[in-house]
Amino acid sequence: MSDPILSQDGKWMWTGAEWIPAPPSSSQSANVSLQDSVISGDVTITQNNAEDIVVAMVTALERLGFSGQSSPAELTPSQEAEVEQVLKISEQLTSQGIEIDPWTEIALGNAASLAGRTHTAQQNYLRALNTFRRNGGRDGEVTSLNNLGEIARCRGDLAEAERFARESLAIAREIGNQHGEAMSLNNLGIIAQIRGDLAEAERLHRESLVVKKEIGDQHGEANSLDNLGRIAETRGDLAEAERLYRESLATRREIGDRKGEAHSLNNLGSIAETRGELFEAERLQRESLATRREIGDRLGEGQSLNCLGRIARARGDLFEAERLQRESLAIMREIGYRQDEAASLINLGLIARTRGDLAEAKRLFGESLAIKREVGDRQGEAASLVNLGNISGDNGDMDERHKCYTEAVRIQREIGVQLDQWFIDNGY
Repeated sequence: MSDPILSQDGKWMWTGAEWIPAPPSSSQSANVSLQDSVISGDVTITQNNAEDIVVAMVTALERLGFSGQSSPAELTPSQEAEVEQVLKISEQLTSQGIEIDPWTEIALGNAASLAGRTHTAQQNYLRALNTFRRNGGRDGEVTSLNNLGEIARCRGDLAEAERFARESLAIAREIGNQHGEAMSLNNLGIIAQIRGDLAEAERLHRESLVVKKEIGDQHGEANSLDNLGRIAETRGDLAEAERLYRESLATRREIGDRKGEAHSLNNLGSIAETRGELFEAERLQRESLATRREIGDRLGEGQSLNCLGRIARARGDLFEAERLQRESLAIMREIGYRQDEAASLINLGLIARTRGDLAEAKRLFGESLAIKREVGDRQGEAASLVNLGNISGDNGDMDERHKCYTEAVRIQREIGVQLDQWFIDNGY
C-alpha cells in the first residue's frame, strides 16, 4: 500500500476515496524558523526536525532570560509575543509525544506563569516532575514541587500548596539543597499567613531569611523582609513593618528588581494608608502602579488599583473608588487570582454599604465569603462574616448579626488572631 497523501498544510489525508483529518502524529504546523534560532515563519514539525526545533526553542528561552532556576522580572510586549510563540511550539511538540528536557519544561512553565497562563505552567511543571522522578533528578524534583505549590496557592488550594511545599522541603533538606529549602520555607510561611497563623508564619519566614542570607540570595532576602513586614503590619506594629519594608525596598533597588520594588512601594503605601496619611499613600501606590503597568505585572496592577480604590473611598470619592475596584476585579478574574478577587468584592461591598445599598453590599460580601471558604482563607472568612454581620445589623436583624459575629470570633480565636476590643467588650 502506498503512503497516504497529505494536504499541503498537513491537516488532511487522502485515503484514495476521500479526504479525512490527518492523525496528530503525521505532522503539525508551528510558527518557527530554525535560522539563528529566531521564532518566526512557518514550518512543519515532524520527528525528523523536532530536535532542531527544540534547540531553537531553548535558545529563544535563554535569550529571554528563562532557565530552570531563574526568570526575568518583566517582559516587554515584543518579548511577551515571543513567549507566546515558544509556548505554542512546546504544546505542539508535546501533542506529538516528543519529550522535552525537564529543566526546559520548568523554563517553559516559568515563561507561562509570567505570561499569566497558570494552567499551561502547571502542565509544564507536572511533566518536569514526572521526568525527574523517573530519572532520579532530586534537585529538579524540589524545584518542580515548589513551583506546583505556588500555582496551587495562587489558585486558592492551600491544602495542595502545603502538601507540595512540605514534600519539597523534606527532599531539599535530605539532599542539602539550601536554595530549595529557603523557597519551601517561604512558601509555607505565606500559606500560614493566609490562614492567619502569624506566629508560625513568622517562624518560617525568619528561618527562610537565615538560609537566604547564608547563600547570598538578595532577591529572596527582600521577599522575606516583605513577608515579615506584612506580619508586623497585621499585628499593628507599623513602625517595625515600615522598617522592614524600607530595608526590602533598598535591597530591591540595589539589585534592579523593579517588580519587587513596586511590591515594596505598595506595602509602604499600605502603612501610610493605615496611618491616615492619604496623600502619601496615594503617591506611593501610583508610583507602584506605574511600574507594574510598565513591566506588564497584571497581578500587581490589580493590587495597586485595589489599594487606590480604598484610598478614594477613605476620601469620600465613591464614584472613583468603585471605578478603581471594578477595574481591579476585572483583572483578578481575568488572571484567576481568587484571593484578590475576594478583596475587590469586599471593597465594592463597603462602597455599596456606604451608599446605603444594603442588598448589593450583602450580595458582594456573600460572594467574597464563598471564595474565602473555597480557598481556605480563615482570616478572610472571618472578615467577610463580620461584614455580613454589619449588614444584618443595618437591616435590623440582630439575631443574624449575632450569629455572624459569633462565628467570626470563633474562627479568629482558633487561628490566634487578636480580637478587636469591641468584640471583647461585647462578650464575644
